[in-house]
Amino acid sequence: MIARIQLSMLIGQMLLALLVAAWLASSGRLPTQLAVLVGALAPLSIHALVLALDFVLAWGVRAQRPRAGLLRGLQLWLGAWIKETIASFRTFSLAQPLLHQRPLASADDGSAGNQVPVLLIHGFFCNQAMWLPLAKRLADAGHATAAVNLEPPHASIDDYVPQIANAVAQLRRRTGAPSVALVCHSMGGLVARAYLRRHGDAGIASVVTLGSPHRGTVHARFARGTNIGQMRRNSRWLQQLAADEPTDRLKRFTVIRTWQDNIVAPQGDQSLPGATTIDFAGMGHVGLVYNREVAMAVIAALAAPGDASDAVVRGA
Repeated sequence: MIARIQLSMLIGQMLLALLVAAWLASSGRLPTQLAVLVGALAPLSIHALVLALDFVLAWGVRAQRPRAGLLRGLQLWLGAWIKETIASFRTFSLAQPLLHQRPLASADDGSAGNQVPVLLIHGFFCNQAMWLPLAKRLADAGHATAAVNLEPPHASIDDYVPQIANAVAQLRRRTGAPSVALVCHSMGGLVARAYLRRHGDAGIASVVTLGSPHRGTVHARFARGTNIGQMRRNSRWLQQLAADEPTDRLKRFTVIRTWQDNIVAPQGDQSLPGATTIDFAGMGHVGLVYNREVAMAVIAALAAPGDASDAVVRGA
């Protein structure tokens, strides 16, 4: 469903590009070649504009941030916006509508050695195609991988739990491993916590979350949907989820966040008590999934789950 919706959006963006190019060329406002170039950039401009609004809101509620100085801070936020625009276009206009059926890279089950298999859980309005680059890095590090496509897009987070349970069981059968790790982006981190609440810790070696709204996000005020309501700041669902969690469980979590997260804000609130927290700077919400240093941090966390240490700001 999500891939079909995003494919329709991609077709709309292509039509917009053609209309802009045709109007500029036919009106004589620009030479034909330049008009085509401007038209081609129109879809990217839409991503940039929407993300600019996200970043303004996220900047306005930022808190508990490292002191980088005014100029350096502006550079980090501007750089994050530029990189996030590219990451957003790459994800929502190319990978997810066009590559959602492409299989993920995975270490051969017979040669994966002692590396824990990894189940990848995406966030809101996404599909498994966003994991293609990270899955390749995980496979190169010896991890067998699998992913889910969470449907329908506006369901309750709890409704995704059976799908995770099935995927965990399948990955364990496929690899013969006694346990698997969960690597999650955004809402996927909450799906993982909901799964553990219902099924317990058996069979799960560790959990790594990237940009997950563990305490909600102010951005959820401006949209509708059951799962979006659950991701609002201090929602009853989040409060109950936290109340149901044993403290020892969270010691196996690694929380990776970015100080320029344009979707999950306030950014500094997004850790979990007892979890290892790793902070990055200079990238946005979706950009976490594609960043090489983040991938290295994920692989290190999978190798040593629960190796708690002081949070380190990287990329600042």
